[in-house]
Amino acid sequence: MCGVFGFTGHPEAKQILPTVLASLQHRGHDASGVAGFVGVEPNCIDTVKEMGRASQVIDVDKLERFTGSSFIAHARYSTRNCSNSVREMHPHWAQSMQGRMVIVTNGDILNVDELLDYISHRKVKVYTQNDAEIIAALINIQVRLRGLTIVNAIKEVMLLVKGGYAAVVMTEDDPKIYAFRDPWGIRPLHFGEFQVDGQACRAVSSETCAFDVIQRYDSVKYPDALVYKSREVEPGEILAFEQNLPPVSEHFQITDRPKIGCVFESIYFSRPDSLQRGESFQVLRERMGMQLFEEAPVEADIVTAVPKGGIPAAVGYAKAAGLPYSVAILEEPSAGGLRSFTTNSADRLALAKMKYSILRDKVEGQRVVVVDDSIVRGTTARLLVKSLYEHGAKEVHLRIPCPPYNWPCHYGIETKDPKSLISHGRSTDEICEALGAHSLYFLSLPGLYKAIRLDQNLFCDECLSGCTPFDI
Repeated sequence: MCGVFGFTGHPEAKQILPTVLASLQHRGHDASGVAGFVGVEPNCIDTVKEMGRASQVIDVDKLERFTGSSFIAHARYSTRNCSNSVREMHPHWAQSMQGRMVIVTNGDILNVDELLDYISHRKVKVYTQNDAEIIAALINIQVRLRGLTIVNAIKEVMLLVKGGYAAVVMTEDDPKIYAFRDPWGIRPLHFGEFQVDGQACRAVSSETCAFDVIQRYDSVKYPDALVYKSREVEPGEILAFEQNLPPVSEHFQITDRPKIGCVFESIYFSRPDSLQRGESFQVLRERMGMQLFEEAPVEADIVTAVPKGGIPAAVGYAKAAGLPYSVAILEEPSAGGLRSFTTNSADRLALAKMKYSILRDKVEGQRVVVVDDSIVRGTTARLLVKSLYEHGAKEVHLRIPCPPYNWPCHYGIETKDPKSLISHGRSTDEICEALGAHSLYFLSLPGLYKAIRLDQNLFCDECLSGCTPFDI
């Protein structure tokens, strides 16, 4: 569930880009990278990319050598590929007939072996099995061997690639930025337009929170800047945009397939201030918490949340229950705000142990409802329940505004092994016993969509339902 971003036309692009990329950091913190132009006539693209978070990797000084206002950027979360490999970092390169090409992607391809065979038979070399490099090589083949335009090359690539992905591309001899989203719409992508100091600024992002950063910056630096407008990049849409011309949109194909997206974006991935169909995820998650109380009320003294993901639903649960919401679990500042879910398995247990502290004077002798956004592997939940009892909690009732995470995700989440999922093959009572809680309840699947107020067929929920959105 990486974060991808691209924009052009902002008069202070280099100053604002580090903050914009940091706003997508929650989507991945294995590595960070930026690509842009470092020369004019001839144009030359270069990158800054290193292991670590955006604040450690990208700053204004490192961007000083770049020219113009066009950049693409990436926050990496590794799935099937090595999390600490320098070669896996985005942006990825491809040498094409149109000069060097750079690409950033979010998601997972399913038919990697088939595509690598296709690439090898056309005498194109790739150095990794990373989705971004594979997609870049496939575009390169269509451009180099068949003489197609970038847009038509992307259409051909969409015929070949199976899986969930969102991608942003730049080339050396073309001022346009190209953004495209898989035909099933599994991975998110949004398009925003701004008017800044008389210039048109256009951007694509995994989430709308990145656009909010730009707008807040503009409201201070350019008080006369116009409010931006944004929309989702549609499933199968290919968007080409540059600084001085209106954006151009084409579609891979027009089908009657329902538009779907990853339902886990609503539950966990996206920041609460990002939007889905015009509503903030904060509002959606509060409704999940209210629906959770409707399904699973309990006699208790306080409601608390596992920060930060559980806070919105905990607020909703407390409102519906008429119970006080209390901050009883604190995120340890030294953990740096890292999400243990997006951390590699070697570091996950250590981070879970050190990530939270409990306020004894809030929980001692209390019947505590603890709301977390989800339980996937159970690592954090088990340690938290134990710690709450050690700090004097009388009862610990877990309430989870997400149905049981029973099945692996194949489209961009590192949960390929069902044996790593605590819900897989276990009843709720068995999970409750394994976690050591007094009681446990997961929001029902119908209750989830009742809270989201959208039809289930708009979403991919394979991790919850076991139903794939398409056949491979």
